Amino acid sequence: MPVPAPRTRPHPVAVTAVLLLVAMIAAALWRSEESGTGARDVGGEAVPVAAPATVPAVPGAFCAPTVTNPGGRNNYRADAPLDVSLGRGLVITGVVRDAACRPLPGVPVQVWLQTALGSERENRTTVLTGPDGRYRVTSDPAVAQFGEPNVHVAHDVEGPWRSVFLRNVVDSEDTLATVDLTLVPSS
Repeated sequence: MPVPAPRTRPHPVAVTAVLLLVAMIAAALWRSEESGTGARDVGGEAVPVAAPATVPAVPGAFCAPTVTNPGGRNNYRADAPLDVSLGRGLVITGVVRDAACRPLPGVPVQVWLQTALGSERENRTTVLTGPDGRYRVTSDPAVAQFGEPNVHVAHDVEGPWRSVFLRNVVDSEDTLATVDLTLVPSS
């Protein structure tokens, strides 16, 4: 009985399967909203506008609580340095509220991102919200790390509010990323 010759090229079915898998991964990474990571595109162009002095709460209003999304905790490290600039060119800002839509002053918010000058592990800071619940961090522009540029925003300190971790998509050219948080009591 003759011995079959050893195969020197990959089997056509194996090649097709690998190409199909690569195409599926590329399609999933095309946009985070479609890939199931839960990340939103929060970037845009900064437009100089005077911010209101306070963020009004509407009596009887309900703000949906912010839910941690997959990837939100990536490269998270507790105890980020307090109120350090991460560069310039990108402003990350938002308002922290409770479920009744009232602004929360004095709440720690941690921000971290990959830039051309720093990795997500080192490029981080914690800031406190102001009397109107607003926070603001300046950074060098975000760059891609394994896919698309992103900004992480978290409230992670033990206390009256439950922790939340978000991964948000931006474009490298964005000069503004707005990430609002609605916190719920930790108990």
